[in-house]
Amino acid sequence: MKVIGRDNQVKNGFLHFPAFLQTLLGELTDEAIARAIPDEKIKKIKRVIITGNGDSYAACLATKEFNSRMFHNLEYQALRCIDVSRHHVFPTQDPEATLVIVISVSGGGARVTEAMRRAALKGCTTLAVTGNPDSPMAKEAEHVLTIRIPAAEAFSPAYQARTYVAALCTTLLFGMHAGKLFGSITEEAAELMRREILEYSRAVCCEEVLGRIDQQMYELAQTWQAYIGFDFVGGGTDFATAYFGTAKFFELCGSLNCLNDSEDWCHIDYFQTDRDKIGTAVAAFGNCASFSRTVETVGSMLKSGRNVLVVSDRSREAFSEGAVVCRLPATPHDSINPIMNFIPFFMLGNYIAINRDYEYFGGMGADNPLFSQEGGINTIKTSRIEYIK
Repeated sequence: MKVIGRDNQVKNGFLHFPAFLQTLLGELTDEAIARAIPDEKIKKIKRVIITGNGDSYAACLATKEFNSRMFHNLEYQALRCIDVSRHHVFPTQDPEATLVIVISVSGGGARVTEAMRRAALKGCTTLAVTGNPDSPMAKEAEHVLTIRIPAAEAFSPAYQARTYVAALCTTLLFGMHAGKLFGSITEEAAELMRREILEYSRAVCCEEVLGRIDQQMYELAQTWQAYIGFDFVGGGTDFATAYFGTAKFFELCGSLNCLNDSEDWCHIDYFQTDRDKIGTAVAAFGNCASFSRTVETVGSMLKSGRNVLVVSDRSREAFSEGAVVCRLPATPHDSINPIMNFIPFFMLGNYIAINRDYEYFGGMGADNPLFSQEGGINTIKTSRIEYIK
């Protein structure tokens, strides 16, 4: 395969993910979680709100369904960070029975700090999930669960995804820990899931599978680089993958992107014109409850003249003729899929960027005055923090 100018070792970066996950799983034991927030406090929780921005919010979406089962018979909400910090109406009765979890690997954003502060002032039990326990957000939290992300040995755009994978796995493991306390999952089943996470990463992030995906996405990019925009679609945990794919396309190749679930796409997105100039990327995994609806929607996409890529654990025959199917190994639980099934979208976005000679993040680096936090457009950390009663 011809490698153009700035390949940046994406495939090689993903080859290191199993070792990264093995370290993460080894550190995030039940004992480590219990040190961050005592089990007796978790047992008193009646409702959970989890939030974050960007990739962290994608991790909230990816784990929402599984963790709702783990916190059995409790209210479990994955909310936008701006909603938690400004709009959500917190219960006034037994506020300490509301656990608010805010995820931010850096912990330096104004909005996550604001959300944590507001939850604390409302009397909620608060937990920061972060890679920086000394960050402004973490300092506002009652409890802190630290994610350790080791420094990369060599540069690869794939390492952008490590914070997402770390946040996703940490949230999943916290849910399993709570599930054992609430009797929603046995010790044996939780241990099996831990092994399945690692086995899935090894099944995907091996030379054979990554090489096949890399070649397929490289070839697809030769056509897709000319499209005017991209549509990302999925349902349930697959929606989280579509969300993350959308975010990476913005960052990698600066494209115009849309995002929807496989039902609402049939109400809204299919009205788009110039359909033959739009790349439609779909996550459709067989153990996701919305799989059958997504299959139907793929059929509608193709009938309308769309160019469709489906990332799935099912064979090409499961979908209508004309879809390009990138097949990944299967895993027993749909909650594990998002840990790895974003990789084809990431590789495709990377090759589109290379073919367009587009600089990642649109050149919005720290040395770009436009992106500066001092007078530039980047107000993530400098935005004014307010308290909304």
